[in-house]
Amino acid sequence: AIIFRLGKFNRIAGPGWSVVIPFFEKEFQRLDVRTHMISLEIPLAFTKDDLRLKVDGIAYYRIVDPSKAVLQIDDYQRALQNLLVSQVRNVIGSMHMRELFSNLDSLNDMVRDAVRRQTWRWGIDVPSIQIRSVSPPEEIAIAMQQKEIAAQQLQAQRFLAEARRVMISAVGDAARNLDDRAIMYFYIKALEELGKGQATKIIFPMQFLQVLEDMGKKADAMLAGAGIGMSADELVKLLKEKIAGK
Repeated sequence: AIIFRLGKFNRIAGPGWSVVIPFFEKEFQRLDVRTHMISLEIPLAFTKDDLRLKVDGIAYYRIVDPSKAVLQIDDYQRALQNLLVSQVRNVIGSMHMRELFSNLDSLNDMVRDAVRRQTWRWGIDVPSIQIRSVSPPEEIAIAMQQKEIAAQQLQAQRFLAEARRVMISAVGDAARNLDDRAIMYFYIKALEELGKGQATKIIFPMQFLQVLEDMGKKADAMLAGAGIGMSADELVKLLKEKIAGK
């Protein structure tokens, strides 16, 4: 309790019994020196890059010098509330949004240190400030989310394009390393698959006929494996007759 004598501050009466001289002294005000909590709800705060944010948090304080809390400030609770809001806005205003969201823990310390430099003059200590959430308005949050999704989709498209480029390059390199015999082998295997269908029209390039003639017996074995019932020479002769007939 704060005791005044003849209208002036005299002493601080602690817990328990305290003698007050009638007519000369009076109890001016009682103060609770336990730790208290203040809710912080800041609907609007601007970052350094002019983005609006909504801030929610709590602060803990306690009176360490009752005489200063009464004599140095008119209404310490309202003053502390306003100071907290002001310092939170000041600290947020000194940071870019990305910097702010990546350093939320340091935000608490920065606000607390700035507030404590002021409240010590009022006999009040602020041991802890906890910013529970920092969020942009709904329309800004939606825009940020869409931008992030677009960036991820662009990255995925770039990855797929690079994968296709590598695959095409690998196929090209492999094709350049194939000799005529290997090309004919793959061509015959393709004929085998095409022959399984109905009304299939097969086109033979002239290079295929030349390679077929050069391979001789090996070509006969490949043709037999593909289900073509004639030798390579017979097939070449037949195909040339067909081409000449056209």
